[in-house]
Amino acid sequence: MWMLSSEAFLRRVFFKVRVRNFFIPILLTLIFFLFFYKYIPLEKVLEAVKYVSLENFVSAFFFYTLSQVVRSIRWRPLIKDLSFLDIFFINSANIFFNNVLPARTGELSWFYYAKKLGVSLKVSVWSFFLGRVFDLSALIFAGLLVYSLVKTSMLAFLISFCALLASIFSYKMYIILPSWGKLRDLKIYIKDSTSLSLSLYLFGCSLLSVILKFLAVLEVMGMSSYLLAFLSFSFGELSTILPLHSFMGYGTYELSFSIPAKFHELDLKSWIVKGFLVHNFLLLSSGIYGIIALFWLHRSR
Repeated sequence: MWMLSSEAFLRRVFFKVRVRNFFIPILLTLIFFLFFYKYIPLEKVLEAVKYVSLENFVSAFFFYTLSQVVRSIRWRPLIKDLSFLDIFFINSANIFFNNVLPARTGELSWFYYAKKLGVSLKVSVWSFFLGRVFDLSALIFAGLLVYSLVKTSMLAFLISFCALLASIFSYKMYIILPSWGKLRDLKIYIKDSTSLSLSLYLFGCSLLSVILKFLAVLEVMGMSSYLLAFLSFSFGELSTILPLHSFMGYGTYELSFSIPAKFHELDLKSWIVKGFLVHNFLLLSSGIYGIIALFWLHRSR
């Protein structure tokens, strides 16, 4: 059978994470804050916070909300048995746990809550995989396309075009899957449940979600250089796919966010502060919806 485990097993896996999986991420976070407060003046941080007005924050949170709504709508054709609100809160809980749990253990929340609401493991695994693949391809496509247009780079344009084609024709990936054991069931499921129109729909939703999230970040940053802002945003987002990151992403997000500034020979400290500000906004926003999601998902049915 495709269902490899019961709900009780998923609950145990989700809540019983080994202590050693927490030690390294927490240590990385402590090291980051040690260097952060040692080399970056507190005045710079306070100045950056004061720059974000209440109007900017509300606008940023509005775009962030739209981004998460689009992400949730994207999964409707894949998880047909759940309502939009159920999918939205599973997505919100997944992002929230990913932010607060180390070693990528937060990803398990997607499968746990999907199973809790009656979604088969086959469907939850496939929808999760597609979501991650299309999010990544949309991010790469948009980043390289913007870079190619601003810098007139043919190489960047060709790579972005290849990312677009790979995403659109991903529905054919069942061809390369072997027919061994349970992989045969997955191969048949992919063949029967995907199509060109679905791939276009998923990529379009992922791309729109990325753009809306960038607009939210842009409101917080308040920058006029859209290329550098988008590259910084993209590198910060890519840090979330690392197999191991610090607790709540502190350190890994800020350093990744500041990589484009380093290449442009800009003040690295200022960009680490910008990344710190953006990171905290994303943590706060995901926390608001994450806590609401927990009440929704654990309510009496």
